[in-house]
Amino acid sequence: MNIKIQVLIILAVLAAMLYIINKIRTKGIELKYCLLWLLLGLGIIVFAGFPQLSKWLSHLLGISQPVNMLFFAGFCFTLPIIFSLSATVSKMSEKIKRLTQELALMNEKLEREEKRKESSDETESGLKE
Repeated sequence: MNIKIQVLIILAVLAAMLYIINKIRTKGIELKYCLLWLLLGLGIIVFAGFPQLSKWLSHLLGISQPVNMLFFAGFCFTLPIIFSLSATVSKMSEKIKRLTQELALMNEKLEREEKRKESSDETESGLKE
Protein backbone atom coordinates (compact mmCIF):
# COMPACT_ATOMS: atom_id res chain seq x y z
CA MET A 1 0.00 0.00 0.00
CA ASN A 2 1.29 3.41 -0.94
CA ILE A 3 2.30 5.68 1.97
CA LYS A 4 0.10 8.49 0.58
CA ILE A 5 -2.94 6.23 0.64
CA GLN A 6 -2.11 5.10 4.18
CA VAL A 7 -1.86 8.70 5.39
CA LEU A 8 -5.08 9.64 3.58
CA ILE A 9 -6.98 6.72 5.13
CA ILE A 10 -5.66 7.51 8.60
CA LEU A 11 -6.55 11.21 8.29
CA ALA A 12 -10.05 10.40 7.01
CA VAL A 13 -10.67 7.96 9.87
CA LEU A 14 -9.33 10.44 12.44
CA ALA A 15 -11.66 13.12 11.04
CA ALA A 16 -14.61 10.73 11.29
CA MET A 17 -13.66 9.78 14.84
CA LEU A 18 -13.37 13.45 15.83
CA TYR A 19 -16.82 14.05 14.36
CA ILE A 20 -18.21 11.13 16.38
CA ILE A 21 -16.53 12.36 19.56
CA ASN A 22 -17.93 15.85 18.98
CA LYS A 23 -21.42 14.38 18.52
CA ILE A 24 -21.02 12.53 21.83
CA ARG A 25 -19.79 15.69 23.55
CA THR A 26 -22.69 17.82 22.30
CA LYS A 27 -25.20 15.09 23.26
CA GLY A 28 -26.09 14.52 19.61
CA ILE A 29 -25.64 10.80 20.08
CA GLU A 30 -25.18 8.50 23.07
CA LEU A 31 -21.80 7.00 23.87
CA LYS A 32 -23.11 3.44 23.97
CA TYR A 33 -24.06 3.66 20.28
CA CYS A 34 -20.69 5.05 19.21
CA LEU A 35 -18.28 2.74 21.01
CA LEU A 36 -18.34 0.15 18.24
CA TRP A 37 -17.78 2.84 15.60
CA LEU A 38 -14.82 4.21 17.54
CA LEU A 39 -13.36 0.71 17.87
CA LEU A 40 -13.84 0.18 14.16
CA GLY A 41 -11.98 3.42 13.50
CA LEU A 42 -9.08 2.28 15.68
CA GLY A 43 -8.98 -1.03 13.81
CA ILE A 44 -8.87 0.72 10.45
CA ILE A 45 -6.05 2.96 11.66
CA VAL A 46 -4.07 -0.07 12.84
CA PHE A 47 -4.55 -1.96 9.56
CA ALA A 48 -3.82 1.16 7.46
CA GLY A 49 -0.72 1.96 9.48
CA PHE A 50 0.60 -1.61 9.42
CA PRO A 51 -0.48 -3.29 6.15
CA GLN A 52 1.80 -6.25 6.84
CA LEU A 53 -0.47 -7.03 9.81
CA SER A 54 -3.39 -7.72 7.46
CA LYS A 55 -1.14 -9.91 5.28
CA TRP A 56 0.00 -11.90 8.32
CA LEU A 57 -3.53 -12.25 9.71
CA SER A 58 -5.00 -13.33 6.36
CA HIS A 59 -2.23 -15.92 5.97
CA LEU A 60 -2.91 -17.14 9.53
CA LEU A 61 -6.63 -17.53 8.79
CA GLY A 62 -6.00 -19.20 5.44
CA ILE A 63 -7.53 -16.40 3.37
CA SER A 64 -5.75 -15.95 0.05
CA GLN A 65 -5.94 -12.16 -0.26
CA PRO A 66 -5.60 -9.63 2.60
CA VAL A 67 -8.32 -7.47 1.06
CA ASN A 68 -10.76 -10.41 1.25
CA MET A 69 -9.92 -10.82 4.94
CA LEU A 70 -10.57 -7.11 5.52
CA PHE A 71 -13.95 -7.27 3.77
CA PHE A 72 -14.88 -10.34 5.78
CA ALA A 73 -13.78 -8.66 9.03
CA GLY A 74 -15.79 -5.56 8.12
CA PHE A 75 -18.85 -7.68 7.44
CA CYS A 76 -18.45 -9.54 10.73
CA PHE A 77 -17.94 -6.28 12.61
CA THR A 78 -21.08 -4.67 11.21
CA LEU A 79 -23.32 -7.55 12.29
CA PRO A 80 -23.26 -6.66 16.04
CA ILE A 81 -23.77 -3.00 15.17
CA ILE A 82 -26.83 -3.81 13.06
CA PHE A 83 -28.17 -6.18 15.71
CA SER A 84 -27.77 -3.64 18.53
CA LEU A 85 -29.48 -0.94 16.46
CA SER A 86 -32.33 -3.33 15.62
CA ALA A 87 -32.78 -4.16 19.30
CA THR A 88 -32.79 -0.46 20.18
CA VAL A 89 -35.36 0.35 17.49
CA SER A 90 -37.55 -2.48 18.77
CA LYS A 91 -37.38 -1.21 22.36
CA MET A 92 -38.11 2.36 21.25
CA SER A 93 -41.07 1.17 19.20
CA GLU A 94 -42.56 -0.56 22.23
CA LYS A 95 -41.99 2.52 24.40
CA ILE A 96 -43.61 4.80 21.85
CA LYS A 97 -46.60 2.47 21.57
CA ARG A 98 -47.00 2.33 25.36
CA LEU A 99 -46.64 6.12 25.74
CA THR A 100 -49.17 6.73 22.97
CA GLN A 101 -51.67 4.46 24.66
CA GLU A 102 -51.09 6.13 28.04
CA LEU A 103 -51.53 9.57 26.46
CA ALA A 104 -54.78 8.50 24.81
CA LEU A 105 -56.11 7.18 28.14
CA MET A 106 -55.12 10.39 29.93
CA ASN A 107 -56.79 12.53 27.25
CA GLU A 108 -59.97 10.46 27.53
CA LYS A 109 -59.94 10.81 31.30
CA LEU A 110 -59.40 14.56 31.03
CA GLU A 111 -62.28 14.93 28.59
CA ARG A 112 -64.58 12.97 30.93
CA GLU A 113 -63.57 15.19 33.85
CA GLU A 114 -64.23 18.33 31.81
CA LYS A 115 -67.65 17.05 30.70
CA ARG A 116 -68.52 16.10 34.28
CA LYS A 117 -67.44 19.52 35.51
CA GLU A 118 -69.45 21.26 32.79
CA SER A 119 -72.55 19.27 33.63
CA SER A 120 -72.13 19.96 37.34
CA ASP A 121 -71.63 23.69 36.60
CA GLU A 122 -74.81 23.72 34.50
CA THR A 123 -76.68 21.96 37.28
CA GLU A 124 -75.45 24.46 39.87
CA SER A 125 -76.29 27.46 37.67
CA GLY A 126 -79.78 26.00 37.11
CA LEU A 127 -80.32 25.71 40.89
CA LYS A 128 -79.23 29.30 41.52
CA GLU A 129 -81.81 30.72 39.14
